[in-house]
Amino acid sequence: MTADPPPFERHHRTAQALVSTFQEALEPQFTAKGVLSREEFARAMGLMMAHWPSVLPLFASICQSCTVGACGGCGTVGEEPPQIEAGGRRRDFVTRLMVSALRSRLPDSMDPITGASFPQVIVPGLQSTLTALFYEKEWEAMNASVIALFNRLGTDRDAEVWHRLAHEETLSVLADTPFIRVMLRFRQFHQQRQTFIRRMTDQLRDRHFVFAEEHFQTLFDALFGRLRDGLRTELGRARTDIQYGEGTAEALLRIFDQFDKHRQEQSMPVRVLGGRQMPRPMLAQRSMLGSTPAAKRR
Repeated sequence: MTADPPPFERHHRTAQALVSTFQEALEPQFTAKGVLSREEFARAMGLMMAHWPSVLPLFASICQSCTVGACGGCGTVGEEPPQIEAGGRRRDFVTRLMVSALRSRLPDSMDPITGASFPQVIVPGLQSTLTALFYEKEWEAMNASVIALFNRLGTDRDAEVWHRLAHEETLSVLADTPFIRVMLRFRQFHQQRQTFIRRMTDQLRDRHFVFAEEHFQTLFDALFGRLRDGLRTELGRARTDIQYGEGTAEALLRIFDQFDKHRQEQSMPVRVLGGRQMPRPMLAQRSMLGSTPAAKRR
């Protein structure tokens, strides 16, 4: 007699059947109404179905019955990655993931006056500022997802995380989710950029560090710049909408457009009396600025 498949495999087949049924039900309507061509819809569904084999291990890791040990065969045979737990005092793994991205993309630089190391000096302020962008339950849900991600990777070490994600397409989709959700909080770019800078400056006041415009631009690029690659082609934009929700690609492109225009404006020289051009005055002219008397007077 054939043994029953483990729970995660049955759930996976159920999800696959549901998606297939959804395709069969909607395809005639799209064809009749002309809202979406059959070829476009079939291509989108093909992308979803192509991910099923790689989704299977991830499905097992987040399935409630699997994570409590109700089924055997979950994960890779002979491999048991160390499990990361939030513990009695919830730890912020979303910020940890984002800080690991910063450290992998930004070399450390030290302020000659304060001795503070960037980006390490902004981590406490970044944690508080990021969590303020979401409701508490939203942040808890993202935190749980990132814990599941770290558990699938088997490590939370900065360099190793991004090395492994580079070879795990499905997990990299999961890893990009909190970055996309944070970036989407900048739809009203100029207002939210100013609020972000002001909050960061307030949070870092005790560390004698002024979070300036140039720091925001560096931070924005380091956190979200790699998302541009998935938006360069029509296929990439379609995949982004499938993976993260309809309209996500367009929303991200608009935010990038506002950011690029703002950065270009900040780099333009200003004219002074006599027609001379001078660099636009910035709060910080060096790569870093401590809370010095000169900085406060600017």
